Amino acid sequence: MSVARDERFLVVTEFGRVMVLVRGDRSGLDNDFVEVHRPAEEDLADAPMETPLRAFAAKMVDLVQARGADHDISPGLLGMLVKEKAAEDLGRIERAARRLHQGDGAPG
Repeated sequence: MSVARDERFLVVTEFGRVMVLVRGDRSGLDNDFVEVHRPAEEDLADAPMETPLRAFAAKMVDLVQARGADHDISPGLLGMLVKEKAAEDLGRIERAARRLHQGDGAPG
């Protein structure tokens, strides 16, 4: 697998904003493909746009698919794995947002 650059996305959930880091040194099917953290002020200033979590779903499929897998997998199975992995990562983002913004009151 070749190493791609890291990508950062400001994602808005019902719990508040989170910064999603898509790691360039990981395959799309790796467990640690995405990292989620509370955005710092500079993250908010540098982010070109905010993306609602539901709209980010299509982007997650694209990201996972583009990074592929390190294993030789049939196209049909790979397609199923990509969709499942994207859904899993979206759930991870939502759970992290809930945890990071617990007690904040209003979404940020």
